[in-house]
Amino acid sequence: MPMEIEHEGQKITVYTEAEVQTKVDDEVKGLKTTNQNLKTEKEELQEKQREASEKTRKAEEDKAKADGDVEKLNRLMEERATEQTERYNALMHQTKTEKVNNALNGVVNKLGAGGEYNEDLRDLLKVRFEFDYDNDSGQVKVTGDGVNSLAELEAKVKDGARYANYLAGSKATGGGAAGGQGSGVPAGKKFNEYSGAELKAIKEADASEYDRLRTQHYGT
Repeated sequence: MPMEIEHEGQKITVYTEAEVQTKVDDEVKGLKTTNQNLKTEKEELQEKQREASEKTRKAEEDKAKADGDVEKLNRLMEERATEQTERYNALMHQTKTEKVNNALNGVVNKLGAGGEYNEDLRDLLKVRFEFDYDNDSGQVKVTGDGVNSLAELEAKVKDGARYANYLAGSKATGGGAAGGQGSGVPAGKKFNEYSGAELKAIKEADASEYDRLRTQHYGT
């Protein structure tokens, strides 16, 4: 349940991290549904356009055959071959992108601390490593910094100090100090990531630390 906290004469509604995450998940789910519907409509339109184009080309081929127009037949055949190659390349690119993103997200979601930590970790890995998809073997390949597989990438991220701040557990143990002196609340989280009870404990134990967290989040 949201909790109201009074600060400087103003009442502030504070949501728990779980409540915020639920709201975000609902919004993301809605956006995904909308995007999927748009994608489906676009694919259906493209398929209708291809069918119409193919009917037109077939009619032209039939006429060229009847007229004995070899030059036109050759041109139409080249157009069809070019179109098929382009569609194949586009499909391969789409497949590669989806496979790579799924593999990368799998690593990040497995090891990351969630939320913005996952986003930052994903961006960092994209910069530091090269990802590719081998259609023949059906495997995602990773190279860079001594890594040659997804398993090695997981080990590198899990054991490397460079990535420690982004991993699960890092938010709760960052700095090894409490969120407020004597509060018993773990440090390392943002204002909106604490529960109402935790914020109350921090405020009672260390009002200045509570104000610092609040100002950092709201900007005032």
